[in-house]
Amino acid sequence: MKRFGTLILASLVVSAFALSQPGQTEQPAAPGQSERGWERVEQLRKVRLIEMLDLKEEQSVRFFARHKEHDAARRELMKKKEEALDKIERLLRNRADASELTAVFADVEALEGQLLAERRKFLESLQDILSVEQRARFILFERRFERELRDAFRESQRRRHRAEEP
Repeated sequence: MKRFGTLILASLVVSAFALSQPGQTEQPAAPGQSERGWERVEQLRKVRLIEMLDLKEEQSVRFFARHKEHDAARRELMKKKEEALDKIERLLRNRADASELTAVFADVEALEGQLLAERRKFLESLQDILSVEQRARFILFERRFERELRDAFRESQRRRHRAEEP
């Protein structure tokens, strides 16, 4: 079953990647296609989480509502961090002095701390929804799922590069 799930994940990642990165001879992806590919990956993630954690219906509803809030907060913080990193990039291009760069370093470090605090807060908030064992399984699931996602993405890139070689 694990291998089957990995194969499904790999195919979804390949389709999401293909939709988000049109080839040289292909038509550009229609608006929203890449989002649909990632939505499919997220749906698979939810299904596998429900199975892995053996969530009851009420638990599932509460868990995913809380996860959605956490994900929105995390995305906002990541967006701010990306903006700060972009600022560092601009400062470097413009040969800014060390004091300007140092000020932005503090912003990046603060945002990384906020991301960590958000993660900690989310995990603590699960205590009233999930048992200790379910929380442990959730943490391990995330690591495994992210690893499988990365591996599937790399494999997709390898296949794409092989297909492009003459």
